[in-house]
Amino acid sequence: MSNRDSDTHRPDPPHHRSYAHLRTAQSFLAKGDPAAARGEYEKIAADAAHPEVHRYEATECINEIDRVQQGLPARDPSASRTTVAPVAPGIEFFVALDGMDTNPGTKDQPFATLTRARDAVRALKTEGLPSGGVAVTLTPGEYRVSETLDLTAEDGGTEASPVVYRAEDPGTVVLYGGARLRMFTLVDDPVILARLPEESRGKVYQCDLKAQGITDYPPLKVRGKLVGLDQPAGPPTIELYCDGKPMTLARWPNEGFVGIRRLLEPGEKGRQPSVFEYDSDRHARWTEAEDAWLFGYFKWLWADSTIPVGSIDPAARTLTTAEGYDYSGGMDTKEGIAYYAFNLLEELDCPGEWYLDRASGILYFWPPADPAAATIEIGQLSKPMITVADAAHVRVEGLRFDLSRDSCMTVTDSEHCLIAGCTVKRFAGNGISIHGGTNCGILGCDISMLGRRGTEVIGGDRVTLTPGGHFVENCQIHDFGRIDRTYTPAIQLEGVGNRVAHNLLYDCPSSVLRIEGNDHIIECNETHSSVRESDDQGSMELFFNPTYRGIVFRYNLFHHNGKTGTEHQVHGQAAIRLDDAISGVLIYGNVFYRSANGRFGAVQINSGRDNTIYNNLFAECDHGVTGGWDPANLGWTSIRDGTARSDYYMGDLYVSRYPAMATMMDDAGINNIWRNLFFRCGAVLNRDPALFDMLANGECDDDPGFADVAERDFSLPRDTPLSGSVAFRPIPIDEIGLYADRYRAS
Repeated sequence: MSNRDSDTHRPDPPHHRSYAHLRTAQSFLAKGDPAAARGEYEKIAADAAHPEVHRYEATECINEIDRVQQGLPARDPSASRTTVAPVAPGIEFFVALDGMDTNPGTKDQPFATLTRARDAVRALKTEGLPSGGVAVTLTPGEYRVSETLDLTAEDGGTEASPVVYRAEDPGTVVLYGGARLRMFTLVDDPVILARLPEESRGKVYQCDLKAQGITDYPPLKVRGKLVGLDQPAGPPTIELYCDGKPMTLARWPNEGFVGIRRLLEPGEKGRQPSVFEYDSDRHARWTEAEDAWLFGYFKWLWADSTIPVGSIDPAARTLTTAEGYDYSGGMDTKEGIAYYAFNLLEELDCPGEWYLDRASGILYFWPPADPAAATIEIGQLSKPMITVADAAHVRVEGLRFDLSRDSCMTVTDSEHCLIAGCTVKRFAGNGISIHGGTNCGILGCDISMLGRRGTEVIGGDRVTLTPGGHFVENCQIHDFGRIDRTYTPAIQLEGVGNRVAHNLLYDCPSSVLRIEGNDHIIECNETHSSVRESDDQGSMELFFNPTYRGIVFRYNLFHHNGKTGTEHQVHGQAAIRLDDAISGVLIYGNVFYRSANGRFGAVQINSGRDNTIYNNLFAECDHGVTGGWDPANLGWTSIRDGTARSDYYMGDLYVSRYPAMATMMDDAGINNIWRNLFFRCGAVLNRDPALFDMLANGECDDDPGFADVAERDFSLPRDTPLSGSVAFRPIPIDEIGLYADRYRAS
C-alpha cells in the first residue's frame, strides 16, 4: 500500500493537527486504553478551529467508546432511522367495496367512498378530535378512482390527534386509476394491414376503446428538457400495460437510437422548423403517418426532448419537424444527435408495441401473450389521486396506488404529514411530491414504473436558511424517468435542511437524486444502475450555484452506475457530480464501486472549491476524483461581473454559516481529499494535484481484508492493519440501505 500527502511544505494547518489527534486516539484504542482515546477525541470535538468533519468523527467515536463501556455494540443502527408510533385512533371510520355512503361508516355499515369518509371526519372536527386521532380504514379490495381526494386545512389533525387514511391490512387495498381492456380481435381491415409492416400482419390485434366507454385521448405534446434549466411537468399521458409490464409505443428502431447524416437547419421555436438529412430508407414509410414524433437528444446528451414530425422528403432524404427544437438555440451536432421515431402504426413490428388512432379510438397492439388470457390495461385517471394542501398531521398508510395518466399524490404547504408503507406504481407523471411546509415525510414506500420523478421534496427557506425538515427514508424507488428521461430523478431534493436516508434507488436513464439548496443530509442510501442513457451527469448531482453549501453525503453505497457498453458519450457519468461551481460539500464514508465511467471519476468536480472528500472507499473505479477548481466557470465569472443569479446568496448570514464563502473568490481554490482508500483503481486524479489538498490517502491492489468484494460487502474489521500513514475508519456497510420496519411496503 502507498499513501499520498502533499502538505509537507505547509505550516501546521488545523486539519493536520486534528488528524494527528485522531491518529493518537486510534493508537490509544489499539493499546486498550479507551479513556485516553476518549480524551483525545474530546480535544478534537471541542476545538472550533478543527474541520467540522473531524469534530463530527470525534463525536461519533466518543459515542462508540461509551456504548462499548456499557456493554453495547459500538454503533447503534437505529440512530439514523426514523421512528414513527402507530396511530391508536379514538374513532375509526370504515370504507368498503360493498359500503354505502348513506351508512354511518362503522365496521358493519361502512362508507363506499373516501370522500364520504373525509366529510365524516370534517363533521367530527366541529365537535373536537378524540384523543389518539381518527382513522379512515379501507377494507381489502380494488377501489376505482375517478376523482381526486382533496384534503385541506379542515381535514388535518394535531400531534395528539392525527388523521390517518389506511389499509385495514397493509398492501391489500388498491386505489386503481386504469381500465382493463377486452374484446381484442385480429386486424383485418386492408387499409390498416397495408400500413403495417409485413411481418406484423396477422399478429396485430385491435381494440375499440370507445365501445368500452374510453373516449378521452389526450394528444401527444412537446415535452422534455426545453427552454431554461427547468424540466416542465409533463402532460397526462396514456400508457398501455400487459400483465403488469409497460408496452412500447410503436417506434423505430426498436431499441437504442440512430444518428443523422447532416443537420441542415437547427430550428427556432415559433419561427423555423428543424431540418436534418437522415441515413435510413426506413423514413420513407412514414410519409403518410398522421402523428409521428421524434424522441432524442438533439443538442446536449443530458437534455432529452420530443418533437413532432412535420414532413419527410424521401427524394432529398430529409426530415422537417413540425416546429423548431426548443432548447438553447436549436439543434446542434457538437455532441452528436441521437433519436428514434415513435407513435407510428407503420413501425408496429414486434411483440409489445402498440399504437392508438385518436380519431377512431381504435388501439392496435401486438401482444406478447394471448390477449384472451393476458391482463391488458390502460391508464385512465388524468389527475392526482390524493392532494393535501395547508393541512397538518395527516397520514396515509399501507395503501397501493396503481395506474394513472398523471401523478399520484401531492402534499403542499403542510406540516407533519406522512406517507408510510405505501406502494406507488405505473403513473405516467410523478409519484409523491412534497412542496413547501415543514416536517413531512415519505417512509417505507415502494415507488416504481414512473413516467417522470419518483418523488419531489422541496422545503425550507434559503433566504433565512430555515430548514424544511422533510425526509424520504427506507423507500425503494426504481424504473422512473421512463417518459421524460433527464432531470426526472427518484428524488428531486430542494430547499434547506431536508434528509434522504436508507433508500434503494436504481434502474433509470439519468440521476437518482438531484439536489438544490443547503444543509441537506444524504446518508445510508444504496444506488445502482443509474445514468444508463444520459451523459455528463452523476447518479447524485448538484448544479450551478456556489452558495448551495452544507450538503453532506455520508455512508452511501454506489455500485455499477453509468453506461454499460458502447453507448455514445462525450464526457462521462459519475456517482456524485458537483457540477458548475458547486462548493462546500462534504463527501464522507461512502463506497464507490465501479461507478466511474468515460472521463468522469466516481466523484466529479466541475470547477467547485472547498469540497471535502474524506474517508471514502473507491473500489475498481477507472478514476477516483476528476475535475477541480476552475475560476473561468460561469458560476464564478457571473459573480465577478455582477450578473450572478438572484438565488446566489452571499450576505452575512451565509458567510457566518459557511465561513469558506468569505474567501471563495480568492485565487487558488482547493478541494480536500483526505484519508481515502483507493482499491484497484486507476488514476486517483486527472488534474493538477496542486488543485487539491491531499492528506493520508492510500492506494492498494491487494485486498486489505474486505468481508466479500464479490458481494459488495466492503466491511473492514476495526483492527485491520492499514499500513503507512493511512488510518482509514471502517465504513458501517451493514447500516446502508433498506431496513426492516412495520412501515416497509415490501
